[in-house]
Amino acid sequence: MLLKKFIISVSFLSVLLCSCSGGSKQFVVEGKVTDAAGNTLFMEEVGTGNVVSLDSVVLNETGEFKFVHDGSYFPMFYRLRLNGDAISFSADSVTHLIIKASGHNFFTGYELVESDQANRQIQDIAYKRYNTDCRIDSLVSLYATGLIGPDSLNNMVGEIAAQFKKEMTTRYIYVDPKSPASYFALFQKKNGVMYFDAEDKMDSRAFAAVATSFDAFYPNAPYTPFLKDIALKSIKTARQKEALKEHLRQLETITPIAFPEIELQNSHGEKVSLTKVAERNRRTLICITAYAGNWSPALVRTLRDIYSKKDTYDLEIYEVSEDKDIYYWRNASRTLPWICVFDPDNSVVGKYNLKQLPSFFLIKDGVLHILSSPEEALL
Repeated sequence: MLLKKFIISVSFLSVLLCSCSGGSKQFVVEGKVTDAAGNTLFMEEVGTGNVVSLDSVVLNETGEFKFVHDGSYFPMFYRLRLNGDAISFSADSVTHLIIKASGHNFFTGYELVESDQANRQIQDIAYKRYNTDCRIDSLVSLYATGLIGPDSLNNMVGEIAAQFKKEMTTRYIYVDPKSPASYFALFQKKNGVMYFDAEDKMDSRAFAAVATSFDAFYPNAPYTPFLKDIALKSIKTARQKEALKEHLRQLETITPIAFPEIELQNSHGEKVSLTKVAERNRRTLICITAYAGNWSPALVRTLRDIYSKKDTYDLEIYEVSEDKDIYYWRNASRTLPWICVFDPDNSVVGKYNLKQLPSFFLIKDGVLHILSSPEEALL
């Protein structure tokens, strides 16, 4: 019997072992914009490539505003627009942002009074893109006055763009490809031209990393098919440009891992890396559970049955315990033949965006898949 009926919902770490009810499905963006009385502040959705106006307000002397809008479990992308400037942000059903800004420098001087990490990263990315734009504009001015030639201009602009892309990939995209900040970084533009080029061999890695993660974590988001389509076209173009052997070699050596790393201790005190386990096995079933849960005995029986077929399917089980009591975990897992590790800080809950226990994932040939039951690992 599938284990779906044993799954319980969780909302916070403090109630990982208890059912809980959902809260508000709306996000809130509020704050104050000074020096802008009489101007209209717009809130617009921009996540799918089209700009959709959602709400607006004419600012009074106090400049206070508040927008409330329906949210989803996946992040969507929006902007606040005032005259020719805009503040970008992402939001899901639990987002609450408080923004302080001035009409004189709406974009360059806004402050996030209250914000989640993703939106602070989006602010940082937007500022870095703005500074990169300014550096390129300075070079264009030098070219227009004859101080530099076209070759120098192209080389220097290419170097500046490469520096920006390197910072985006090393700080955001490859660190956490499922983050809204990674998606935002991938689609930064200057004068309508994207910094990341889907037809570029190196940039295609970034598109593939984000597309794979968003397809796994946010498959129902309206922008995920668009992102997957770009990634697939990017891969196709790369194959056309290179010989097949060289292309496959590059994929094996430089394609980033599209799943969050887990490195926790087993009952012997040894740290076990999920990445290394996945490298040794074609299939790695990730089971995130709690032995104190009432579903645990049935789950253990199911996992034993799956593990008995490990050689046939080249499979390993990497089980993560979210139990509060480490001694209980050690006693419950001492006879289990697969890899069992303990998550003392519940860090895996955030890394894998968990909403319920138990949760199951499969890494197959380096690609992460969300499972509804552990038996799907054998399909």
